[in-house]
Amino acid sequence: MNTLMPFPLPATPPKDPAVIHELVAKRASELWQELGCPQGRDFEIWLEAEAEVRAMLDHTLRHPHLPLAT
Repeated sequence: MNTLMPFPLPATPPKDPAVIHELVAKRASELWQELGCPQGRDFEIWLEAEAEVRAMLDHTLRHPHLPLAT
């Protein structure tokens, strides 16, 4: 695994929106747990997860947002 990757992606980049949605959902769940399961931040965490997945799929390894504060 590439150590620059914050989470593993499938070997073949997914094109199917349902697969991408699943990746975002999984990452959002991970972020939510890492942040201590905060209430009322679902949308913020979802957007963060979506940005991370899109950056990884685009192979930019750049993150468009600042880290979420706890």
